[in-house]
Amino acid sequence: MFFLYSYILYFLIVPTLLFVFSFKKKKNTLETVFSQAVLKQLELHPQRLRISVRYRYFLLVISLMVIALARPVYLQQNALIKQMSSSAVIALDVSKSMQASDIYPSRLVLAREKLLRLIQKADSLHAGVLLFAKNSYMLYPVSEDTQALAYMLANAEIKQKFEPNTNLLGAFEASKKMLRLEKTKNIILLSDGGEDIARADEISYIVKNHLRLYVIDFGSKTNNSLKNMAQKSDGYYIKHQWGEGDIEKILNAIQESSQKTSSSESHMKQYQELFMYPLGVALLILYFVFILGLKQKHTVKVAVLFGLLQLIFLNTPANAGVFDFVKLQKAASCYEQQEYEKAIQYYKELAPTREINYNIADALYRQHKYLEAVVYYKRALGTNKKCNAKIYHNIGNCYVQRGKLALAKSQFEHSLALYAFEQTKKNLQIVSQELKKRKKLKKIFSRGSAKVCYKNRLEQMNNDYRASSKYRIKLQKLVLSEEEKWIKIIQKQKTPVFLQKIRTKRSSSDSKKPW
Repeated sequence: MFFLYSYILYFLIVPTLLFVFSFKKKKNTLETVFSQAVLKQLELHPQRLRISVRYRYFLLVISLMVIALARPVYLQQNALIKQMSSSAVIALDVSKSMQASDIYPSRLVLAREKLLRLIQKADSLHAGVLLFAKNSYMLYPVSEDTQALAYMLANAEIKQKFEPNTNLLGAFEASKKMLRLEKTKNIILLSDGGEDIARADEISYIVKNHLRLYVIDFGSKTNNSLKNMAQKSDGYYIKHQWGEGDIEKILNAIQESSQKTSSSESHMKQYQELFMYPLGVALLILYFVFILGLKQKHTVKVAVLFGLLQLIFLNTPANAGVFDFVKLQKAASCYEQQEYEKAIQYYKELAPTREINYNIADALYRQHKYLEAVVYYKRALGTNKKCNAKIYHNIGNCYVQRGKLALAKSQFEHSLALYAFEQTKKNLQIVSQELKKRKKLKKIFSRGSAKVCYKNRLEQMNNDYRASSKYRIKLQKLVLSEEEKWIKIIQKQKTPVFLQKIRTKRSSSDSKKPW
């Protein structure tokens, strides 16, 4: 056993000195004037223990609390954690050739979209962004905070005008400067490659400086010079694809090369906390010395004792809920990728708040588990009328999908009583009309063997109605209306981007040619 904050133990000097001094202290003034019988009559709350003894117990309680504050622990486990350390500069070609419209609206627009998706998928990558034409400009330094980078790219408005030429060698030199403090030096090149010529200088520079080149080619034809550079650097080359296959292959190639070259190991110590034991003993001493001696009802004493025992023996893990944000992020990611079952599992591992229950209901709706979704929607109901209106609207949608239009109608009416959404009004109107049609149909087929015809007709109407239904659940975040308003304003804003020019000495042979 040892203490995490051992320096706090120095505070024990004060109660220790007071404890020693208490034995040398003479009787107080009242004890010298009055007898013990008179003192007992003068006491408002007679105690079983003398004042001096209670004083020493109080010093003991303070000492035990100081020990608890010093956090006594013992080492439970020393875990070895291996982490892959991959760093990359994503170099985006912004030269004039990338404005070509053989890819609509242009190669550059597609490349920027690929850049954003690549950042969003690169969870374990330390990434920076470089824009280059004839000169190179740093848009974002190499950092672990890829979420901030993704947000900036999604909302960035780049108005700068760039040179028409392509200088690949200058881009490699600028990337090396950005990666000077990193162990692994990877360059992800998003470019059409400029002219397809022999690039001996570029290859020599890449090999000499141990750079790995990963290329997504946006040209209309395969650029052999780009392909050759990627192969010579033990990197990877791929032509652009309309899906995300090219991004996934690039990231897999970087991960494989990182596993071969470098990985960092760290030891994480896991402790078993012991502070609750001295703290529990201190609270029990306080109870028996300062409360049990008072002339109070036994029910009060039992209640206090029960509360103290709960504090002592209710050993809740100290780290509970610390990493809930990780599960929330994973759940949101799975939901966006339409992996609803995984999203539900992550949400169920969290505390069942109204927001969590709402998200679970949404995921169940997407899986067509409508009745289960209703259960979680009802658990999400709270005091916010607008949010409750949205929830009742969605419950109505669930009943529509199950063909229970009468229940759906009541839910839509309940929703409108709280807040008048236009979509809810339309839903209620369509459901009411459909119920009237069914009521007329039931009157027509209300006798004898016509019941079978009515049943078949009703099933057909249910199928037609479900197929033609325009009800689609709308994902509504349970946030305050004021927050919701500001979030929408922020999302609409485009932030200007300021680029830092990186001075380079080297230039490709074709970078000075007229475009």
